[in-house]
Amino acid sequence: MNTQPITFITKKSASEYLDYKLADNKKMPCKTFNLSAWDCKTGGILADDPKSVCHGCYAKKSHYLIYRENHAPGYDKRMRSIDSIHWVDAIIKLIGDDKYFRWFASGDLQSVNMLNKIVQIAEKMPNTKFWLPTHEPKIIKGWLKEYKRSFPKNLIIRLSAVHVDKESKIPKSLQGHQNILTSTVHTIDPIGNNCLAPKQNGACESCRACWDTKIKNVSYKAH
Repeated sequence: MNTQPITFITKKSASEYLDYKLADNKKMPCKTFNLSAWDCKTGGILADDPKSVCHGCYAKKSHYLIYRENHAPGYDKRMRSIDSIHWVDAIIKLIGDDKYFRWFASGDLQSVNMLNKIVQIAEKMPNTKFWLPTHEPKIIKGWLKEYKRSFPKNLIIRLSAVHVDKESKIPKSLQGHQNILTSTVHTIDPIGNNCLAPKQNGACESCRACWDTKIKNVSYKAH
């Protein structure tokens, strides 16, 4: 990709540069940036554990699996684009004036460098709330150690539970940060705040709990 300075005047120009668009999700109030679930680092290991939340991952079955080869080039393109020095500005242009954004409806963090670019986007877009679900506490810890500052308040990080029907515990090294929270997966009884989507045709509708720092844990029904 071009290393010369670029000013993205329109969303079309940003999309043409990246050669992809952000994913629209009709069940959520926002767009998402997704990677392949087959590229998940910790999630890829957890997938072999029948009791883990990653076993039987929704992003590795159904149409994700049927059309895996068709989707692969797009996922690869998104993965490679993160290394571009223009990725941050291009993503900012594509998000535009949206009030909410979700990282990774599929896939997960890949590195401290990637997380730092996500932080830059949040810092440059204070009027947008970003929700980042992740199984990568080591990457979160690595960023804090390297940059020695807090995450921007509009970047809500939820550490995902490892096992179904078990609490998600924040490591001691990450405790005390207002916007490092948790999420869990339940089969019968929710742990903390219950996600309303299953009762709303799978949609968020007016709920914004995942982006709310007052909600310490969001519990999702296993599916």
